[in-house]
Amino acid sequence: MKLIKFESNAFSMEDFEKGLMLAGLISPNSIEELEEREKLDSYEKQLKGQQSKTYFKRVVLAAEIVYELHKEPTFGRIKFQKLVYLCEHAAKMNLENRYRKQAAGPFDNKFMHSIEGEFLKQNWFKVEKKKEANFTKSIYTLLPEASNYKPYYESYFKHSKDEIKYLIDLFRNKKTDFTEIAATLLACFWELKEKNEVFSEDRLITLFYNWSDQKKRFDQNTVLKIWQWSKDNHLVNNY
Repeated sequence: MKLIKFESNAFSMEDFEKGLMLAGLISPNSIEELEEREKLDSYEKQLKGQQSKTYFKRVVLAAEIVYELHKEPTFGRIKFQKLVYLCEHAAKMNLENRYRKQAAGPFDNKFMHSIEGEFLKQNWFKVEKKKEANFTKSIYTLLPEASNYKPYYESYFKHSKDEIKYLIDLFRNKKTDFTEIAATLLACFWELKEKNEVFSEDRLITLFYNWSDQKKRFDQNTVLKIWQWSKDNHLVNNY
């Protein structure tokens, strides 16, 4: 019979049992193991608390956008999503890794699918769907406690509320397609900066159309005009 030689760094039964202990599946066998488990529990609670705080902070920022724009005829779900993305960037929340490249631009699926329920839970806003022609529009209605988010907003975003207000006002009357194009262009620009790639408008436009096949419905002249508008309105830092 051929003997199997185990390497000295192979995963042992002791390692396996320790993993079960740290996962809370078996009880600690010593004071040292108990202390390890308690430290891990404390860290996990702290991490969960940070995640909960970040989530609520995002909800509060989203509430500000809805509160300011809910009466605008151009305001709907897609425009709302893009403004959340842009305002989070303006507030330096560093959440870009949570966004994925969806057809309509940067999209955080998990957050956006929970936000309507969170608004209702807080008694801030009600979101209703209304069918119009070939699409369904989201209608945002203020609930009795809508203004209750304001103290949180003033606390969380006191250092960036001017930039956020600037963005909200800048896009206030812009249509959905305009906002989608602008947000996608800016996402492409920030991606180039993040990767330290040499910038060129040709490269930017290539990234824009590679984002999704649905971007092909926008002609290049329109895209370039919105890029110029973004620069003119100081949404783009120096290359």
